[in-house]
Amino acid sequence: MFSRGVEIIAVTKTFGALRALDAVNLSVAPGEFVALLGPSGCGKTTLLRSVAGLLDIDAGAISIGERLVAAPKKKVFVPSERRQLGMVFQDYALWPHLRVRENVGFPLTARRHPVAQQPKPIEAALRRVEMWPFADRFPGELSGGQQQRVALARAIVDSPSLLLRVGSLKAVCW
Repeated sequence: MFSRGVEIIAVTKTFGALRALDAVNLSVAPGEFVALLGPSGCGKTTLLRSVAGLLDIDAGAISIGERLVAAPKKKVFVPSERRQLGMVFQDYALWPHLRVRENVGFPLTARRHPVAQQPKPIEAALRRVEMWPFADRFPGELSGGQQQRVALARAIVDSPSLLLRVGSLKAVCW
């Protein structure tokens, strides 16, 4: 847990001649839930992708907790996998060939957690979303709501500091 939350300071992002973000400022306190609302094309997804490290920004700065993760002027860009965040996508992005426990454990494997230490956080995340009894099923054997809970378990399995839900465009400091 961190004391500062998320700070977005004068963030600008362009795509060619299109200015998707124009000096955007936003502060999100720890534990605070924020929903970004606006018409299609106003920059909601661009902002979340920038916070997540899926897009680099042209100007400004983004901090998660006490850590500066993006600031072009200072030549700072922390890749997504090193930002200590979890993401839940609108379509859940579950791998159909992996069992629930393998889907949830994927971030641990990707971040090179020792295999012997993975079962405990996987079980804890699945229990938190009430999906432990389904750990050995495949995503295609689950309802849509169950798939959503598996995606959430995958997002929280590594105790992220920030949780982003892309699609419905919600973010919460975890």
